[in-house]
Amino acid sequence: MSDPCIDLVRSGKADFALASTGTSHAGLNTQLLCTDKFYLVCRKDHPLATEKVLTLKKLVPYPFIHMSRNSSVRQALDAALHPLQTNTVLEVDQLATVTGMVEAGLGISVVPALTLFHFERKSLVTRPLAIPNLTRKIYVVRRQEGSLSVAAQALHDLIVLRMKG
Repeated sequence: MSDPCIDLVRSGKADFALASTGTSHAGLNTQLLCTDKFYLVCRKDHPLATEKVLTLKKLVPYPFIHMSRNSSVRQALDAALHPLQTNTVLEVDQLATVTGMVEAGLGISVVPALTLFHFERKSLVTRPLAIPNLTRKIYVVRRQEGSLSVAAQALHDLIVLRMKG
């Protein structure tokens, strides 16, 4: 969750955060790290697993496992879906829970590309959603004042290098 991470940076308890929040935070510096696309995750035996073209309208009738409303994943999905409504069966806080619920056949979900490692299961399929307004931006957030410790700077630089390369 971005807000608690940003609060830790603001209070000095964390050197920097990776967050999906906008750029308007007093006393903080934000640098765009990447733009994350979204994927459908469903069981291999689900009708959407082999659907030729995936659209949001095709997703909404199916039982849906959502991340909690205060997550950036949910906010991006709700914005892209508006005014469509999903058939929500569960709202959860952890991606591991989404994995288990989808794997159990309780519904489908839509998740960001950066989280796909959670869904690497033989029984699951992930499919890209080519929906232009369904993305989220990930930022590196740090305090404007002061510098990072040597260790924090090294980690920061490694993250930026890996995401760019």
